[in-house]
Amino acid sequence: MTFFDLLNTASNGLEAQRQKMDIISDNIANAATPGYKRKIPLFAPKTSDSFSVIMARQLGVKEQDLASFVNGNQVGQGVEVAKVLVDQTPGAKVHIPGHPKADANGDVEMSNVDTLSEMVEMMYAVRNYKANLSIVEMAKSAAKETMNIGKPGG
Repeated sequence: MTFFDLLNTASNGLEAQRQKMDIISDNIANAATPGYKRKIPLFAPKTSDSFSVIMARQLGVKEQDLASFVNGNQVGQGVEVAKVLVDQTPGAKVHIPGHPKADANGDVEMSNVDTLSEMVEMMYAVRNYKANLSIVEMAKSAAKETMNIGKPGG
């Protein structure tokens, strides 16, 4: 795994968790919106080109030489939000006659968002975000130490 692959994997994790937090924020913000359906992000392995491959192409490395450029390793690239599902579970019915979304009986279906479970999901997303961020910080520190090898006092 190259240094850039490590950063790319952590970056993909950061982006996926940021997207998850955005979706959860939307869910919480719409918890009192009648008819709103909870959205659920689904993660999948990221399959697009890694940062090292993109940089190699920018440097003019030929396609047949890319494998040797990235050490011939098939490196995982982390995760991405592959799909956002909409939870079709019905929300609670509240009797509000005259409401624009009321049915024939005067009942309005409320949101199916459970704010407590959304807050728990947000805490998990924040922890995962911090874990990916610590990987970036450790890689940065290791690169800094590597640059100091051979320097007097380094």
